[in-house]
Amino acid sequence: MAWYEIVLLVSSILFLLSTVGSLLFGGIDVDFDSGIDIDAGGTLASDIFSFKGLLHFCIGFSLVLTLMKEVSLASISYGVITGLVFAVVLYFLYKFMYEKAQHSMKYTHEIKDMEAEVYFWNKEQHIGEVFVTLEGRPVTITIHCPEGVELERGQKLKVTGTRKLVSPSSYETVII
Repeated sequence: MAWYEIVLLVSSILFLLSTVGSLLFGGIDVDFDSGIDIDAGGTLASDIFSFKGLLHFCIGFSLVLTLMKEVSLASISYGVITGLVFAVVLYFLYKFMYEKAQHSMKYTHEIKDMEAEVYFWNKEQHIGEVFVTLEGRPVTITIHCPEGVELERGQKLKVTGTRKLVSPSSYETVII
């Protein structure tokens, strides 16, 4: 087995492992800083010179050498060009898929007249926590009420505010 076939085999296995890992475990990314400080802003250059970019280059480069079954100046040149094309095209493909995934998730910033359930209430400080369903899952949010409004655990009410702080929408909806 030639060295370029070993490179193809190892890089393909690492690519499959990272792809399966990201599909199974979501946001886990197998990237590391290569020490090349081109631009820390997440640009094309810094993403291509990442672990994934290197993996894509190795796959493209060693695939050409494996298919040509020889190591010559021409095969190395074609391999370098193919490796760079693999790295750039797959970068744009990942970027496109990431943007599509971000557009499909609706992230709630403002809460308006949403039903909530009181989880905790401190009578002295007039502050507590309520459960609200955001993005399909229950989330606890701090609730603040003016003096005179008393809440009890398990009580349901409508709230308005942000992801960090809500208050009752109207004091008529608060059942004491």
